[in-house]
Amino acid sequence: MLFFLNDGIQENKSGIEHAQIKRLKLFKQFKQLAKIVTRQYSNELHLVTKHANIADEDFVNLFDYFQNARIVPQKDVTIRDIQIDPHWRRQADGINYSYSRNGHRILYVRRRNDAKKHIINLQYFDHFGKLLNVKWYDVRGFISVEQVYDWQGNITTENYFQPDGKLVLQLAHMKDKRGQKVDTYHLFDYHGQDYQFTGLDELTTFFLDQLVTDPEVCGNTPVGMIVDRVYEVGWSVLHMKNRVPRYMQLHNDHVNNNNDILHSTLNYNYEWGLRHIKDWDGVIALTPQQQDDLKARFAKYGVPIFRVPGPIVPAAVIDKPHVPFAKRTKNQVVMVARLSPEKQQDQLLKAWPKVLASIPDAKLDFWGYANDNFDQKLNKIVTAEKIGSSVTFHGYTSDVNSVYEDAQLLILPSRVEGLPLSLVEAQSHGLPIIANDIKYGPADVVIAGQDGLLTQNGDIDGLAQAIVSLLTDQDRLAKMSAHAYEDSKRYSEPNVMKLWQGIIDDVNEKEAQK
Repeated sequence: MLFFLNDGIQENKSGIEHAQIKRLKLFKQFKQLAKIVTRQYSNELHLVTKHANIADEDFVNLFDYFQNARIVPQKDVTIRDIQIDPHWRRQADGINYSYSRNGHRILYVRRRNDAKKHIINLQYFDHFGKLLNVKWYDVRGFISVEQVYDWQGNITTENYFQPDGKLVLQLAHMKDKRGQKVDTYHLFDYHGQDYQFTGLDELTTFFLDQLVTDPEVCGNTPVGMIVDRVYEVGWSVLHMKNRVPRYMQLHNDHVNNNNDILHSTLNYNYEWGLRHIKDWDGVIALTPQQQDDLKARFAKYGVPIFRVPGPIVPAAVIDKPHVPFAKRTKNQVVMVARLSPEKQQDQLLKAWPKVLASIPDAKLDFWGYANDNFDQKLNKIVTAEKIGSSVTFHGYTSDVNSVYEDAQLLILPSRVEGLPLSLVEAQSHGLPIIANDIKYGPADVVIAGQDGLLTQNGDIDGLAQAIVSLLTDQDRLAKMSAHAYEDSKRYSEPNVMKLWQGIIDDVNEKEAQK
């Protein structure tokens, strides 16, 4: 059994979450036991996992685990199921309802905008109009958490319940002598004993210790951990009492300066984990080049450096009929990535006027959610360059395949990467690529001149020239599309599973040596 550890999972997923989901499907296909594990609470968590096609059986959340709510039958809770004093005056607020007594609001019922108008939460007020507490319903239909407020409107206590209403976990928000916030968790009557933890990291360590020894979750197989979010959960893993094989998965460049791989400062996401490299059973790189660079710097510590790519091309995609190139929207260019400084959408926008000078009807579509308000900077560039009529920001999409199959060209002008999922996904749908030749990833996906082009980071003119050279040579672009379909088979399910098998074997060997 391998656990894929993450901090949380949301509707708008990053490449890490997409990689985990693809990996989970891969393991299920090859009948290898695996589960995704998260620790953050959300009352909508199981709506997110449902949309991601993650079965409850293949998923473990910390709060679900202690609330005895991993697998819960769906129950529809609507306004008719709420006990409300018939003497209270009701007033509609859109799809929600406000209830008052003697002219004072006493209850606010927030409902979901779905067919049955399920209850999201119940908000209770005192006769001064101050919010007292909010009872949140899990999407599966039970009160999961109650948040208690102070007079300043701050949450002081969060009480977490089992589906049967039993209080099992309490989070107290306090301040120390210096006025710093301190979160204290109280776990009640867990196997007949109460526990207290300072902070989520301590609770996470306890949770993981319980998880790896729980036969109902693990069965009787050896257990290993793939830590996909080292910055968030690495400390908790390395402080567990139950020592199981643990592997640090890299999803990006591990250094800040690729011109000095032996001495550069480390990417903050992996710095703590790599500073404690001797405490891991292995580090997983994404590409051969990254694997070599890691070995050059860290081989002296004797920790194995594995290589497994994150992208996986399913057989259903490989076997799918190819989109005739003539049916793609002519001169349609796309970029599929978070709107974030390291992705450098700003450089593509600055190159775009040069593209329009040669191809006036070219269109550029961006797909992805924004980080750190980077979209505001990008919109200013669009306005300054007067290219708004040809540039569109669409936001996050859950149907990215249709984007790949409509466009003629995908661009990725990043300054740093690991092994971008978007490149392999686009390639598997026959989309030629132009990407900066950086560490790591683009050169492992794009075969320059065959299925795309590699450009130099920072060369805006060169980027524009590359785009123009392909869009103005439709025959060449069509041939690149045909090669892209074929070249993506390097990331087929059997090929990727062979690499994961090396880690599975390592876990089994360590179990046999106990």
